Amino acid sequence: MTQCDKCNYSAIIYQRYSGMHLCREHFETDVHRKIREELRKTGLFGPSSRIAVGLDGGRKSATLAFILKNLFIRRKNIELLAVIIDEGKKTCPTAKQAVHMAEQLDIAYTLMSLPILQDQETPQIISSALKTKLLLVAAKENQAAILATGETLDDEARDIFMSLLQGDADAVISAASGREEQTVAWIKPLRRIPEKEVRLYALGRHLGFDDADEMPDTAALRREAKRLLCDFDCRHPGTNYSLLRGLEKVRHMKELTRAKPLSKDGK
Repeated sequence: MTQCDKCNYSAIIYQRYSGMHLCREHFETDVHRKIREELRKTGLFGPSSRIAVGLDGGRKSATLAFILKNLFIRRKNIELLAVIIDEGKKTCPTAKQAVHMAEQLDIAYTLMSLPILQDQETPQIISSALKTKLLLVAAKENQAAILATGETLDDEARDIFMSLLQGDADAVISAASGREEQTVAWIKPLRRIPEKEVRLYALGRHLGFDDADEMPDTAALRREAKRLLCDFDCRHPGTNYSLLRGLEKVRHMKELTRAKPLSKDGK
């Protein structure tokens, strides 16, 4: 059994992009560190905040809810609210399982039912874009200033990759500048963590169920983009991080040009 590079315990994971073997304790510490750094970068957590957490019962959203709950457990001025969308589907995970996860984590929740979907024999599949809009609406209705969702590094890299392949510069710039829906800010605390590491964390903590594959009109392209990126990242560890860093450079440049416009004399 391979030993952890930071202690004498056995490693449970090898991070090819960092070259580190980590035991469970140091692996979870690494996950928590990345999330704390991401949360600090948002600059959104003031004296008092209500955070809406998109919870669908899958491992990614369950891991997000669990970690946020533990990070803010001593902050009485931070309130978590799980937002669950009942899509009326029978495949795993379901709204019932999401409710069970919220109750297990002792997080207050609100359930958004979609009756138009419940009446259909074959429930309509909600795309990630529509689901995010619904979550933002629910967050605003419940006076939450922040919406947190469980997109991982793989999700972020795939979306950037697809935007570049499709020549959709507006999508790249929009992602780079962050997302807000009026008074609700949208954050992705897991965006620096590879999907397999989120899954490993969830399995170790018995959190959530298998995340369902998204099936909108662009499903085939998204799956192909994910497969290509996964293959390339396996052969060239750190590819997904490079895509994310490139996006953040674009965001930084955009903020610099917006922060201090040139005067008439060019100074």
